[in-house]
Amino acid sequence: MQLDGKTAMVTGAASGIGAAVVRTFARAGARAITLVDVNEQQAELVAEEVSSECDCQLFVSTTDVSQGDQVQQMVDETIRQFGEISILVNSAGIAPAVHWPDVTEENWRQVMETNLHGAFLCLLTVAPHMRQKQWGRIINISSVGAFQGSMTAHPAYGVSKAGILALTKSAAKEFAADGILVNAISPGSIETPLARQNFTEQERQAYAEAALLKRHGTADELADSVLFLASDRSTYITGATLHVNGGSLLV
Repeated sequence: MQLDGKTAMVTGAASGIGAAVVRTFARAGARAITLVDVNEQQAELVAEEVSSECDCQLFVSTTDVSQGDQVQQMVDETIRQFGEISILVNSAGIAPAVHWPDVTEENWRQVMETNLHGAFLCLLTVAPHMRQKQWGRIINISSVGAFQGSMTAHPAYGVSKAGILALTKSAAKEFAADGILVNAISPGSIETPLARQNFTEQERQAYAEAALLKRHGTADELADSVLFLASDRSTYITGATLHVNGGSLLV
């Protein structure tokens, strides 16, 4: 599963799943990667780590993916620097622990705009460039919460991740004739800074126990699944959802 010569854009690249995807893509031979995140300092640290071990061009874009003008600028700069975008990984997301009594329109919109609207904007802006090349891979990170509903995260979290699946299917239908494959990954409990920050140890332990493998997944395990969908080992897969959850959701 190699990405020789490919150029990728990874959102949410400063930590967790996004950072693991950047490392995995670079090791798989990607020519260039744009690291997208609002946390510039942490994204730069990831870029420094990757550049120390891989011969890969890296560009850090400090971008709020929920803002269309910023997304357009990010894509334009990536095209200017690297000439193309072969692969888009929509990994940026937030999962604040907000229960129904504390839900407001404001915090609902915050989750939806980052998780769903942000993925939509990136896909909408990148797809025309892939269409010109008649080749592309788009991988959207959903969640087991899309199927079970939010558990300890904000109710909007599960809704946003379910929307990711519908977005994936709609885009897959639209772009199949252009050589662009669009798929989603639905992770279960993955050991990331986001999970440690937002959920209690008791909650996280319950998630691990819900999996048949009785543990959390790692960001690197999830990144390997992303690599599969980005590589030429998945050329007859589009509009699909790959479940990576240790058996916590049997579908």
